[in-house]
Amino acid sequence: MANVEELAGAFNATLEGGDADVLVAHYAPGAIIWHNHDRAEVDAVENMAAIGMLGQIVDDPKIETILLAPTPDGFVMQFALRGTVAGTDKPFEMHNAIIVTTNADGQITRIDEYVDPTIGAQLAP
Repeated sequence: MANVEELAGAFNATLEGGDADVLVAHYAPGAIIWHNHDRAEVDAVENMAAIGMLGQIVDDPKIETILLAPTPDGFVMQFALRGTVAGTDKPFEMHNAIIVTTNADGQITRIDEYVDPTIGAQLAP
């Protein structure tokens, strides 16, 4: 059973350009992610493509965990991802928060993600 620090570490490593399989290994079958920007629930594994795209548009991404708080059925994490916009070298900074729900085995069953609305403007040339 993974603990909160291990799960948050897998999430951070994936966003920083690591192997997505590390995070996917912590997903329960049928895990979903909900995004505030489109209010859609999507398959968590399929969502990994969006994370991969972030790695193509942001160079040298680094995560700063601002808050990591256990909950009775998972954890809440607030974080900032910083790097530079690929091709322009402009600074990039994204602030997000996630509410992660886990099952009794410590696998992630759901992530509610609150995405920074300034992402698109930061990527404009």
